[in-house]
Amino acid sequence: MEFKTIGIREFNEYRKRPDAWVIDLRSKEDFEEVHVEGARNMPYEDLEMFRKYLPKDKLYILYCDRGASSLMAAKILSQDGYRTVTLVGGIQAVLQN
Repeated sequence: MEFKTIGIREFNEYRKRPDAWVIDLRSKEDFEEVHVEGARNMPYEDLEMFRKYLPKDKLYILYCDRGASSLMAAKILSQDGYRTVTLVGGIQAVLQN
């Protein structure tokens, strides 16, 4: 399964979908400081632990600080059959918009 990279405009559209879960891959501390409304925190370091609890019928919209960790997570999850998209520029793109 492939994954897609999206920009901030697409991100705002994707997150309106009823099957979408927005996942913040940053640390708990960074998440508590600022995050996208409705996002769930799943630190990248804990991805393996969380993965078994993620339903495969959802679309996972991933973001991190600048986009590198979410790219790696999208690759890992999509190889395991999850539908994923990743936000180019991460939370920094959200904050600058």
